[in-house]
Amino acid sequence: GIFALIALGLVRKEGAAGLVFANCISMALRSMYSLHYARGFFARAGNRMSIKDIILRIFPYVVAVMMFIVSFVITRTSRIFLYDAQIASGGSWIVAGAQHVGVGASCIIATAAVSLWLEKDFRSAISRMAKRKTD
Repeated sequence: GIFALIALGLVRKEGAAGLVFANCISMALRSMYSLHYARGFFARAGNRMSIKDIILRIFPYVVAVMMFIVSFVITRTSRIFLYDAQIASGGSWIVAGAQHVGVGASCIIATAAVSLWLEKDFRSAISRMAKRKTD
């Protein structure tokens, strides 16, 4: 619908960059509609939330964001000191790669554990779904 109309004009004017810009506009419109819908949904459920409250609840906890940043730093450091250094010194790329992947996997597990620990609503939703499947 709207994306096709926006893309048609922008692609003619801007080329491939116009397609990307049309997609950005389309996504912004979908996001605004979703926020409007969520506000109405919560109001019908008896929970009057402002758009600002809904947006603030979307963002992850600061600790979870910090875990992503720490994981990035650890895996970047692992790449430099485990992978690149071993290959530069003539070591096996398979061993170096396996060590680096192990560090990355450890970071994924730690970040997922912290995120699940913080997101009590998400955990309870998963628990309710699991109980429904067993019933």
